[in-house]
Amino acid sequence: MANIHPACKPVSGEFHLLNVQIKEHVAKSFTALLTCNIKVPYMKAVNLEGPPRAGRREAVKDGMELGKKFLAEGEAGARSVCLKLKKTKWTPQQLVNVDEKDLYTNHPLPGFRDSQELFAKEAELFPPGEGWIRHSPTMLVHQHSHVYFVQSGEKAGKYCRQGAGGTGQWVDIEAPHAPQDYDIKVRAASASCVRRGTKFDRAVILNDVTKIARLSLKLALSFVDRPASGFALFQGLRTPEAAQWCAENFHKKLLPRLAEKIHVYKTEELQEILEATLSELDTEVMKSAFPFSGCSALLALLLGNRLVVAGVGDCRVLLLEGEGKASSASRLLDCEGHLEDEEEQLRFWQAGGMVVDGLLHHQQAEKLDDAKRILCAPSVFDVLLAPDDELDVKQVRGAYRKLALKVHPDKQKDKDSVELKAYQYAFARLEESKERLEAMIEEDLEACKQMRRVLHAEVHTRSGAASLLGVDWTPASDSILEEIEKDALKAAKELKKKFSKLQAFVPDFRQAETICDEAVRTMARPCTLESLPRTEALLKEGLQMSRALGVRDMRSPRSVVVMEPKSAAHFVSTSATVRFALLCGPTSALKDEDLIQRAAAHARRPKASALAWNGLAAEAASSAAVCISISPSGKAEAPAKRQKTAQGADTVRGRHILLRHQQVRQADAMLRRDPGRTVQETEELALKTLETLLKTPNQFPKLCRELSDCQTGEHPGQLCGDLGWIAKGQMDAPLDEAIFSLAVNEFSDVISGSRGLHIFQRLA
Repeated sequence: MANIHPACKPVSGEFHLLNVQIKEHVAKSFTALLTCNIKVPYMKAVNLEGPPRAGRREAVKDGMELGKKFLAEGEAGARSVCLKLKKTKWTPQQLVNVDEKDLYTNHPLPGFRDSQELFAKEAELFPPGEGWIRHSPTMLVHQHSHVYFVQSGEKAGKYCRQGAGGTGQWVDIEAPHAPQDYDIKVRAASASCVRRGTKFDRAVILNDVTKIARLSLKLALSFVDRPASGFALFQGLRTPEAAQWCAENFHKKLLPRLAEKIHVYKTEELQEILEATLSELDTEVMKSAFPFSGCSALLALLLGNRLVVAGVGDCRVLLLEGEGKASSASRLLDCEGHLEDEEEQLRFWQAGGMVVDGLLHHQQAEKLDDAKRILCAPSVFDVLLAPDDELDVKQVRGAYRKLALKVHPDKQKDKDSVELKAYQYAFARLEESKERLEAMIEEDLEACKQMRRVLHAEVHTRSGAASLLGVDWTPASDSILEEIEKDALKAAKELKKKFSKLQAFVPDFRQAETICDEAVRTMARPCTLESLPRTEALLKEGLQMSRALGVRDMRSPRSVVVMEPKSAAHFVSTSATVRFALLCGPTSALKDEDLIQRAAAHARRPKASALAWNGLAAEAASSAAVCISISPSGKAEAPAKRQKTAQGADTVRGRHILLRHQQVRQADAMLRRDPGRTVQETEELALKTLETLLKTPNQFPKLCRELSDCQTGEHPGQLCGDLGWIAKGQMDAPLDEAIFSLAVNEFSDVISGSRGLHIFQRLA
């Protein structure tokens, strides 16, 4: 983005600070951006964006026209020119005298003056945006980003920061980002289905993160592009507790990070923010009262025309473009951790994990061949010795000779590439373990025995941790939990001293220290006698993925499961409708072509799309999906081109089918009947009804009469479901927005309102 010309002009005694910029897009198009900060007497920001241009000179010409019109007629005049520019094509003759460098030197726009002249005359200035508080008589500070604004004096109007430690010299910095409003409309919806047992998924949609930040966290996000929305989908592992906690708290970790900067965010920085948010959520879950729970997690952030996503575990994001049979799909994000992946198998084998009946567990030696048993051995002792074997050099050498004959790579000619790699790694570990054990035994046999005891301890159970540390295992009240933790820390410190001299010999030394520390955390974790059996029973449950958030027992002391988020970004088109499928858990395993085909008819219906995708995962006990639909907003459309009706632009005629469900509690004077359906049953019926109407629209009266729970379903003939003429603002906001965005004869999405679920059709 290049600054073309900062300038100002007094209008009726009030100063206007005008800035014209040229923005270069990824697709090599150029856009003129006009920013006007008007002091009247407070600072008001006006932002206008010209049309995308193939050449930079055309965009410069747009910027000059916008600036001239603003100076002559103010904001209203500039907006009218902005609409005309979208239809204007500059001829080569009109661009002959357009030279970008003139915008820096000759000041060709009449009435423009240098910004320093403004600051010299203005006694006290105010910066744009929210979040500024008084720092000194002449300075304001943005409390979250620690950016300072000078209101008066020689540097009036400047932005600055303090040096390192807050005591260094003041450093001038550029002005905050002037947020852009993009002409796109965002609709998003989630769908969840529980077929057996408990609901494991949680979805969150934040339609306006700036509003959420202001109301719930008292944060000002005035400098991010708009629309600004956030999305999250979590699929619980073992239990839904981690997913529930993350769904309730992810915005508390994400939004403060966004507020730390009021300048332009690079796309890479936004990706880092989402990854850091996932890491912080993981840390909190690992410390919580449900550390053995876990979840796959997927976050998305839309700022202006940038969608940034990050996830970990069993999740992916799909971009769908086009409509109907012409739809196409591309994978924006596909997280790692599938148990069938060859490289991933070698990683978790070496970390002590194995797959049994399609689930990842800690090693079970009786079900492994020799190579995998060596790879999965949790310590150097277990590579060569059984738990009851004597710890001496003779025993070690005898075990080595037997195993070396079985796992030598040269004897595995009939193995495939994956198995052969496993034998190569196993033989290398076997040789290293023999050398290390012999050296350890010769150094200090008693220290070796202590080390072996630590490495064999089960410290994720309270009884196992207490046995290792020699403390009482009985769950305690919060009042004496601190004393128990002190005793555990003291015992762990003494235990570490007993094997400290083996640090140079044992490859598992750090692991032994981690086990001692993990035992302390187990003893310090709040629990009750009643909850303990249920919590520790989770240790026996396997996982569908080798990457996840939470699941402490699979992460420490050996990383069978890892928490390594992945992220991606996409620049959204402002001239076409696209959808993003956020899939987590069972829905992430669906085939791309099935997802495209199932929701081909719902390009602008996110709720119907999410319901359709969710229905494909019929074999799963619990499944979920989120759909984000982004389309041109139509705000820039000329008033003369808007569709007119007999009653005016703010009135439409429509009809609907109402499907009531159990969560609707309020009395309804227009209720025809109350069938007592669950929300899930109602959503499935609504999707089925909508898809029938899309194929056979003339079936509306018949279906409305049979299914609608509104008294309008009793109207005769073609009037069945008819709502008459509807004025803007007459209905609930979601219903109002839905029906007024429809074309004539078009059917709406499945819309949730205070009366239940609606399917609308606009008639006029």
